Amino acid sequence: WGAGAVSAGLGVGVDPTGLWIVNAMTETPLSPSFDLRAEVGFAMSEDLSGLMLATTSVLFHVPTPPIDPFAGLGVGAALTPPPYTSGIVFELVGGVRVVPFEPVGLFAQARYLVRWSTSGWTTGPVYEAGLFIQF
Repeated sequence: WGAGAVSAGLGVGVDPTGLWIVNAMTETPLSPSFDLRAEVGFAMSEDLSGLMLATTSVLFHVPTPPIDPFAGLGVGAALTPPPYTSGIVFELVGGVRVVPFEPVGLFAQARYLVRWSTSGWTTGPVYEAGLFIQF
C-alpha cells in the first residue's frame, strides 16, 4: 500500500498573541470523505523565532463543489530552540476549501493547538488561509 500527494499548498496564519506562522502542507485521500494531511510550519514573533511545528492530521470532509468544508484531529511536535522547550502537539482543525478553477484552490482554517512540554500545557487557536494546487 502506498500513498502519494494529491495536493500541496502554502498558508499563512496568526494567533491571538501575534505569533505568525508560515506553513507548507500536502494531502492525500484515504477514502472519499477522509484525507491525510502532513503540515510543517515556521513561526515568528518579536519574542520567539525558530519555532517549527510539524503535524499530521486526519480530516473528514463533505465535498460539495466548489466548496469543501472539513474538520479533523492531528498530532505532531513543536520543536523550539533553547531556552524554550520542545513538546508534543495535539490539534483540532476546521475550515473550508474552495476551488474557483482547477487545479488551484483556496483554504481558510482555524486550528486549536494543545501543546505539552516540560514547562507545562499551553493552548490556543491559530487562524490560517492559503493556496493549494491539486495534482
